Amino acid sequence: MKKLMVFLTFVLAAGVSGCESEGTNKEYSMESRVFEKIKENPFVIEKEKVSKITSELEISAHELLRTLVPIAKKFAKPEISGYQVGVAALGESGNIYLGVNLEFADLPLNTTVHGEQFLVVVARNHGEQNLVTVAQSAAPCGHCRQFFHEMGVSDDLAILTPGAQDTKLASLLPESFGPGDLNLKATLMKPLEAASICMKSSIASLAIDAARASYAPYSLAKSGVAIQTKDGEVFKGEYLENAAFNPSLSPMQTALVALVAGMKQYSDISRVVLAEMKGSKVNQKPLTRHILESITQGVELELVDVSN
Repeated sequence: MKKLMVFLTFVLAAGVSGCESEGTNKEYSMESRVFEKIKENPFVIEKEKVSKITSELEISAHELLRTLVPIAKKFAKPEISGYQVGVAALGESGNIYLGVNLEFADLPLNTTVHGEQFLVVVARNHGEQNLVTVAQSAAPCGHCRQFFHEMGVSDDLAILTPGAQDTKLASLLPESFGPGDLNLKATLMKPLEAASICMKSSIASLAIDAARASYAPYSLAKSGVAIQTKDGEVFKGEYLENAAFNPSLSPMQTALVALVAGMKQYSDISRVVLAEMKGSKVNQKPLTRHILESITQGVELELVDVSN
């Protein structure tokens, strides 16, 4: 992680050549100054730090969000496309969260974790119950608009994209289909059990805890993954479903979001445990194994049962 921080600091501080405009130089300078203030934990910027940064740099929250987008992009892992996505969102709590895209080589494209999905998972892991404003490197695709809609209270979510007028999610997703159409109340951002992205405890028990905290109202097939790194830290992920089914995230995908947001590398993984219910309509074992084999070698998937 130290080498990564040194590299990113160098890249952001390097600036641009003298032939570029003064405006571009100022933009790079602002990115560098912001990164210096958040580099220890860039994916979660707590309310107090947000207030301090905006005050010291004399910028608005929206300006900070826009500045954070290119910083976030540098953490993306687009193994197939090479296309980096960066997303930054202001939560109702006042915290700011970052999101990036994750792609997995040799696997189908539908295993990709979109930047917006990454963002929602990080916010959810930290107890956020609603997002207010999202700044993005490009407009959200239909897949991500649907994923945002699962939050239930997010139709007024403000979307900021380069070169376009600020807009609301409702205008980007007209005649939407969501939990309400299935007579369900959206609870994607309101888990029944508190989620913790990192703690030292039994890896099997954390996988079971993640499974029990899943958002699986459509299949009822709760499942969770816990990933242990070589230094003993454990990152867990919960199964998150969507009313449109396809934008759902497997527990392995959400566990990897927690891992990356925790500034760890795939090569740091030492153990992976999947907890799921026997006989359920959704089986997470094949996908979990395929993703694990794609990102690391020599780590066997361990399985535990989650009782009803």
